[in-house]
Amino acid sequence: MVAIEKKVLHDLEKFKKHAAEKDKNKKKVVATVQSLLDKATMTSNKKDASDEALSRYKMSTEYQTSLHMYGEESLKAAINMTKEWLVDDHSEISPNEFDKYLKKCWAADLSAHKASVTDHGEASCLPDG
Repeated sequence: MVAIEKKVLHDLEKFKKHAAEKDKNKKKVVATVQSLLDKATMTSNKKDASDEALSRYKMSTEYQTSLHMYGEESLKAAINMTKEWLVDDHSEISPNEFDKYLKKCWAADLSAHKASVTDHGEASCLPDG
């Protein structure tokens, strides 16, 4: 019987070790998952704070002024590039005539915008047809 008792005790010790290792591994997995959840929560909170800050900035006068200024600057740059293209590739079109055309377009757009708005929410200077 002593041999059987020794074997049972040995198996019991082996089982306890195995259970302790499993418990240790479970604790590691739980700690890892908790760490990942904490990181995800922090990232989400930072993103929410960033989104909120961005929304507040977009509502600010500074943003609206910058947007208007950069939009105007982009438009001026596009017009200047078009003039250069006209001069380089289409000498038959005078840049001065192009300026007159733009002024006429802008005046037409302004009048059209005051009178009514197109389906797209903007007045435009496009030829009919």
